[in-house]
Amino acid sequence: MWWVYVIQSEEVRFSERTGKKLDGFRYVGSTTNPARRLRQHNGEIRGGGRYTSKHRDWEMRAIFGPYANRSEAMKAEMALKRKRGRAREQWKPSDSEWCRGLGTADPRVEEINEAMRRRRQATSS
Repeated sequence: MWWVYVIQSEEVRFSERTGKKLDGFRYVGSTTNPARRLRQHNGEIRGGGRYTSKHRDWEMRAIFGPYANRSEAMKAEMALKRKRGRAREQWKPSDSEWCRGLGTADPRVEEINEAMRRRRQATSS
């Protein structure tokens, strides 16, 4: 089974024009294992992406799926990438035929983030 996920950088950034604090960057990807993939993006294990390595740490925001195969997941990922900012987390079936699952309401989102927080605390102590 394949999943499409949205992660958000915890990196603090500011608008060049107004100086206001902005949300962290969002990144959309697909995987068979969202928890492992977040660990890769955060540099805990090998295999993270070049873009995400520059904006660590990342937090899981939404998980969509399941998709039967990589092809379906890639189609869903491309449909989701047409959205911008917070709209990527609020994707719903009326937006695309490829939207499936619970998104931000998926209980794994908080489970994955909590596991990530525990690992960070263990390594910092």
